Amino acid sequence: MDIAEYYRWLKRDWAKTGLILSIFLFVFLIVFVKNTDFVLFLILVQTPLYMLHETEEYIFPGGFGRFFNVDILKLKTEDEPVNENFIFYVNVILIWIILPAFGLLAIKDYQYGLWIPYFSLFAGVAHIALGIKAGKPYNPGLIISLLLNIPVGMGSIAYLVDHQIIPNAFLNPYLVIGLAVNLVLPVMGMALYKKYLKTTSA
Repeated sequence: MDIAEYYRWLKRDWAKTGLILSIFLFVFLIVFVKNTDFVLFLILVQTPLYMLHETEEYIFPGGFGRFFNVDILKLKTEDEPVNENFIFYVNVILIWIILPAFGLLAIKDYQYGLWIPYFSLFAGVAHIALGIKAGKPYNPGLIISLLLNIPVGMGSIAYLVDHQIIPNAFLNPYLVIGLAVNLVLPVMGMALYKKYLKTTSA
């Protein structure tokens, strides 16, 4: 398999690969990190948690792109403007590269990764907000948000505050960073939406 073939495979099956990778990372972190450095564990475990979140969004049952296009943007098209390319690049760059990179930097200094539990928490809350906006009781990603992202994110933040890693749960820069990274996604989505409207109207 050459690089072009590998890229096509990854672009097609990245979410399925993420499910397998998340299981491996969970086992690795529990066996090798949890009892050695629990703070680092709380930072690093957010990545496989979000990979499970992606599994619900794009595999079981999947359809988050369609949900966003049809139920949030109120368009008739199911695969534009939030299309396969946008979904692939955003998820791989943010969840597969940026989150692990800052998690690994946290090995040297926790402060590099203290925003990540906030990111996970706000990503979960965002699905509640999207459901309210769409007027639907379910949207792809909501179940993992309620069962894992929100409780684990809140629990991680509470632990970090209790052990004085973070001085205050609300008055700190990590909350701002975690929220800002989350807000990048809807901002990019709306920019894509406006571009799509200009293209279709033209």
